[in-house]
Amino acid sequence: MDSANKPAIGEKGRFYLTKHIWLPQQPLEDFNLKLSDMILRNMPKLPLGGEDAMKVFPVLGELKKSHAKIKADLDYLLSHHEEIPALHEVHPRDLYVPGRAWRTFLLKLWGHDVPENAAAVPDTMAAISRIPGVHTALFSILAGRAEIEPHRGSAAGIIRFHYPLIVPTEPEKCWIEIGGHHFFWKEGEPLVFDDTREHWVKNQTDETRVVLIIDFNAPMPFPMNLYTGLRYSLVRRSAEIKTAIERAAIGVPPRTAPAELPKAA
Repeated sequence: MDSANKPAIGEKGRFYLTKHIWLPQQPLEDFNLKLSDMILRNMPKLPLGGEDAMKVFPVLGELKKSHAKIKADLDYLLSHHEEIPALHEVHPRDLYVPGRAWRTFLLKLWGHDVPENAAAVPDTMAAISRIPGVHTALFSILAGRAEIEPHRGSAAGIIRFHYPLIVPTEPEKCWIEIGGHHFFWKEGEPLVFDDTREHWVKNQTDETRVVLIIDFNAPMPFPMNLYTGLRYSLVRRSAEIKTAIERAAIGVPPRTAPAELPKAA
């Protein structure tokens, strides 16, 4: 879809339930963050990385079992690198990183698949489908020398998986800080954290970092589960999500066979 014809939804300060009905963004985010601080007490101790993450979330084994196939999907996707949008092009209110230094290839958003994108990475989608409760999944592609400023996600009760696929050769120079603690990515070793904890990312190398991000709803005790369930239902049906999916669909050709290697000159 041509950008000039896309709905003007996602602007800062408003959350659109429909194309014409919106709610003020900041009070909603403030409430969710306060609620999140309460929810954290009922969640597994996070963040967790590597084998510790695998012990608490054994379902992550589905990603490791499909690692080579997911990497093949990614290699094919990166052959269309210039077509992949920046996050702020998909959802303008989200974090802004200059240019397209932080690109995102959305596969699933709040329970909705992005069919045009999913067809480009079939083995990745097959692995994700074997993980129960996934509501959002995307490839996060961060260029060298790029930085994602400190922020907190506002969706209370969300657990986030980072599954590293491409990590700079000097991993200690490409890191994420979560709640004041530094973590370095290692290919194939998952990192699990609560998205509402303040976190930020810095890539101090000239190389690209790629992680597969997967979000799912954490199990909540009563009555918090009533609120998180209602919020999930409202958000997934909102104009915000429908519009983000339209913007995210970039039409990379379906990958029906292993990507061909370039022929020698």
